[in-house]
Amino acid sequence: MPKVFTIQKNVISHKKLIYRNLLANLVHHEQIVTTSAKAKAAQPFIEKVLSESIHQCKTLPAKIKGDAMYYHIKGFNYFEPKEKWECGHKILRELVARYPNRSAGFTRVIKLEPRLGEDKAPMSVIELVDSKYELKFWYIAKTVARLELQGVPLDDLTELNVKKLTEFRPNGEKAFREAVTVCKRKFFNEDKKTKEVPEEVQENLTNLPNMKMHTGDLKGKLLVSKRYLTKPRPEKEKTKGPRFPLSPFLKQKAKEAKEAKQA
Repeated sequence: MPKVFTIQKNVISHKKLIYRNLLANLVHHEQIVTTSAKAKAAQPFIEKVLSESIHQCKTLPAKIKGDAMYYHIKGFNYFEPKEKWECGHKILRELVARYPNRSAGFTRVIKLEPRLGEDKAPMSVIELVDSKYELKFWYIAKTVARLELQGVPLDDLTELNVKKLTEFRPNGEKAFREAVTVCKRKFFNEDKKTKEVPEEVQENLTNLPNMKMHTGDLKGKLLVSKRYLTKPRPEKEKTKGPRFPLSPFLKQKAKEAKEAKQA
């Protein structure tokens, strides 16, 4: 009869092995498609390894160079021996330069349609943020391109998504505008010179979104909580001097120091 503790130990080791494989594939390809359960369970493990590795790479002494760097970064020990050098090289050369101001939040999980087949398991894509193949970046760029061709201003949620996507990306606004231009030409066949679209596309663009969220009553209210009535926090008044009164001990100490100088 098998022992209970042996079964639990084997299950835990198997789960850790799955997380390591997902981590290596994510570093290699920068996005992977897996089941939602695996993506949700592996994301904290991947975030922990990437944050430790990138932080240790940034704080590494200047004396350590070459292959010695791979032995001093403890985060690389989470990788399998076969993947340690390739993944470590990519983290050192690419990811550290990509995330200079980011200490966490390196991954994003996006839900997809259920898998075709008998199980119809819910699927998700887990990806590295601020990469060239970022799914959400191109999806929002296509949305903005369509709204601009329709002459419709952005709604609150789209503006918030654009801000999040361009905040920490190097040259984020410029890269996003280039992506919007590419989406206009690829998805809507916009002419480079005349900036016009074919008649078939114009008919499709006549289907406008809910204008209440863009120019109507809901503009500026989509990000406000409907359940809890919130109010904007008042600005702090600038006060001169210390915010709290000095303690009697500090006053006595300052008085003694003043008397000592005079003497």
